[in-house]
Amino acid sequence: MRDVLKKIKPHAVLLLRSQYFWEIFAIVASAAILLYISIRNDLFDQMYEFSRAHEDWELDELFTLMIVSSFALILIVSRNAIHLKRENTRRLKAEQAIKRMAFYDNLTGLPNRYLGYDRLEQAIEHAQRHKKMAAVLFIDLDNFKEVNDTYGHSCGDELLKQVSQRINFSLSSDDTLVRISGDEFVVIVEPLQTEDSIWTLAEGIIESMQSSYNLQGHEMFVSVSIGVAIYPNDGVTREDLLRNADAAMYHAKHQGKNTFKFFSPALDQLVRNKLLISNLLRQALKNDELVLHYQPVFNLSSGEIIGVEALLRWNNPVLGCVSPTDFIPVAEETGIITQIGDWVLRQACRQSVAWSQAGLPPLNMSVNISVLQLDTDDYASKVRDILDETGMNACYLELELTETAVMKDVNKSIKTIDALVDLGASIAIDDFGTGYSSISYLRKLNIHRIKIDRSFIKNIPENTEDIAIIDTIILLAGTLNMKITAEGVETEKQMSYIKSTACECAQGFFFSPPVSAERLVELLINPAPSTKH
Repeated sequence: MRDVLKKIKPHAVLLLRSQYFWEIFAIVASAAILLYISIRNDLFDQMYEFSRAHEDWELDELFTLMIVSSFALILIVSRNAIHLKRENTRRLKAEQAIKRMAFYDNLTGLPNRYLGYDRLEQAIEHAQRHKKMAAVLFIDLDNFKEVNDTYGHSCGDELLKQVSQRINFSLSSDDTLVRISGDEFVVIVEPLQTEDSIWTLAEGIIESMQSSYNLQGHEMFVSVSIGVAIYPNDGVTREDLLRNADAAMYHAKHQGKNTFKFFSPALDQLVRNKLLISNLLRQALKNDELVLHYQPVFNLSSGEIIGVEALLRWNNPVLGCVSPTDFIPVAEETGIITQIGDWVLRQACRQSVAWSQAGLPPLNMSVNISVLQLDTDDYASKVRDILDETGMNACYLELELTETAVMKDVNKSIKTIDALVDLGASIAIDDFGTGYSSISYLRKLNIHRIKIDRSFIKNIPENTEDIAIIDTIILLAGTLNMKITAEGVETEKQMSYIKSTACECAQGFFFSPPVSAERLVELLINPAPSTKH
C-alpha cells in the first residue's frame, strides 16, 4: 500500500496544482450542495407527489428530463469554462509574442526603432515638464561590414549581441539602449544632470570595446563611433535630436573613428552643406556641370611634357566652383563616385584619342580610381569596355590608386590590378607614404609607378625628415623597379632638390596648374618658361 501511495503521490500533487482541477471541483461541489439541499427539503418527494396528483399531465417524464438536462448543463458549462480559460491564455500569450516582435529586436532583445522612438518622446516630455536635460547617444560600429564580409553574418550577429551587452553594462538603470538598425544603436539618457556625465558615459562605452571579442573561434577588435545631442540645446523634437546625434557620429567617424563628438552649430552647417552638395551632385552629370582639367607631368631630364593627370572640376549654378576636397568625399560617402569615376575615365580616354587624332605626341593619361570602383567585381571589364568604346590604346592609360584603397582588400586588389595590367594599362600608387602598406604586399602588386605625396615635398629642402622620407621612397622604388613621380612641386628650391635625386618625373604649380584641354595644347606647342628647367 505504501508503494502504491508513493507512485500516486507525484500525480496527485500535479493534479492538485492544476487550475482546471479546482474549477471542476468547484462546479461539482456546487452541484452536490444543490443536490443535498433538494434532498434535505424533500424536493424530490414533492415533485413525485405533484406528478402523481396530475398523472394526466405526464410530469414524471418532464421532471426526469429536467434533472438530466441540469446535469448536462453543468457538464457543458464546466467544459466551456475550461475551454474559454485556455483560449484566453493562448490569445494573451500570442498578443504578448506579437507585441514583442513589434517592439523588440529579435537578435539582441533590445527595444527596436519603434519602441525607442516612443521612449525618446516620453523622455523629451518628462524633461520638458521638469525643466531637465536629456541626451541621445548615436552609436555605430566601425568597419562592421568587414566582419560580415570576412567571417559571415552569423559571426556578425554574435558580435552585435556581445556589443549590446557591453553597452548595456556601461549604462545606469534609468538609461535606455535601443537598436535602431543593423549596427546602429541609440542610448537615451533622461534625466541628464550635467554634460560632464555624458562625457564620462561616452568614454566608458568606448573603453568597454577595447578588449577583444571571441567570435566562433576568431579573435577580433571592434571600436565604435558615438555622436551626442543634448535636449534642449541641440533640438527639442525627436527628429532633431536623432538627426543631430547622427551627424555628430559621422563627424566622429571622419575624425578617425573610435571616438565621440558632441553636436554643434558649426557641425550642423557642415552637415547641411554636405547634404546640399550631395543633392546637387546627383544632377551634375545629367546637367553637364562636370569638366576635366589636365595637369601636365614633366620629364625632369628633358623638360618635356610626357603625360597628364585628369582632374575633376565641378561648376554648379548654385554653389559656383566647388573644390574637389569638398565634393569628392561626399561622392564617396553616397556612392555616386562610381558613376562619376566611370564618366571621368570615359572623358579622359576620349580626350586622349582626340589629341592623338589632332597630331599631338602621345601622352600618358593618368586617371584616379576610388576605393569603391576598385572594390567592384567587374571593374577591369568596365575599363576594357570604355577602352573599346573610345578607341584608346591601353598602353597610354595609367590608373592611380591610393594605398588605402589597395590595402582595403589586398587579395582582391591583386586580382583586379593584374586584370587591368593584362589589358595593357599601367598602375600607379598615388599619395604614397600617407597611407599604410606592407612592403611584402607592395612587392606582390603589379605596380609601375609610385607618386610621392605633396605633403613630403612642401617643406623641402629645409625639413630634413621629409628629405629622408623622399630618399627612402626613391630607393624603395628603384629596388622594386618602379618609376617615381613627385607631386606638388611649387618652388624653385623644391624642383632643384627633386631634380638632384633619381626621381624621373614631377608635376605641380611650379611647372603648370591643371588646365583645360585647349590650354594644354598650347603648352605642348609653346611650353611655359618654367617647364624648360
